[in-house]
Amino acid sequence: MLIDHFIEKRLFTHNFQPIYHLHSHHCIGFEALLRSVDFPNPELAFEAAKRAGRLYELDTASIDLAMRAYRKSKLNDGDAVLFINVLPSTLINPKFSAFIYHTIHTNQLRADQVVLEISESEQMDQLLNSFHLIQKLIDHGFQFALDDVGKGYSNFDVMIAFPFKYIKLDRLFSTQLHLSDKKKALIQLFRDYCESQDVHLMLEGLETRQEYLLAMELGVENAQGYFLGRPVAIEEVHAFL
Repeated sequence: MLIDHFIEKRLFTHNFQPIYHLHSHHCIGFEALLRSVDFPNPELAFEAAKRAGRLYELDTASIDLAMRAYRKSKLNDGDAVLFINVLPSTLINPKFSAFIYHTIHTNQLRADQVVLEISESEQMDQLLNSFHLIQKLIDHGFQFALDDVGKGYSNFDVMIAFPFKYIKLDRLFSTQLHLSDKKKALIQLFRDYCESQDVHLMLEGLETRQEYLLAMELGVENAQGYFLGRPVAIEEVHAFL
């Protein structure tokens, strides 16, 4: 089966997209994005893994490979944080805690150098029932981000109950932002919520100078997108620092 070979041989790599603090224009970190020839759309790889019952194996293999690249690049010697996507079903897997502790130890990383981005591509109700597993990761120093807010299931109960360090608004909010008062109002709503709860707000998908300036005007703290920097191979990331 293709997906088994894909996972076992790790026929994928990662590009890394910079994330900036808008007002200081300081690069705070990089998001690892899975790339492969076999699956030009990474979502199709995860769909194939799910059908084959190998979703956990693909997700953890991706995390491991991203951490290895981050360490080899020497980014861990500075203050740039690694943002890595993780599925809710992976987080609550009983084997995940041992895996992530072993992986950061092997790569000589600190837990606070890693932000685990929980994707809304799966329903997250199960997280609330397994919060004790996640709390141990938080106590160990890992930080969490809620990814793609506005795109997926929008589990506001999880957003309220879970101690996220970052909330990432989907590119839905940034696309043609200047033409939508509703988008501006929603961004301001999230901004006020994040400021009151000591959460860092991040806007994805900034592609034009106009969107960038509006995001700053609306008080968005952090952002990523093609206007700020396209995803690049790990060998090229130092150009953003």
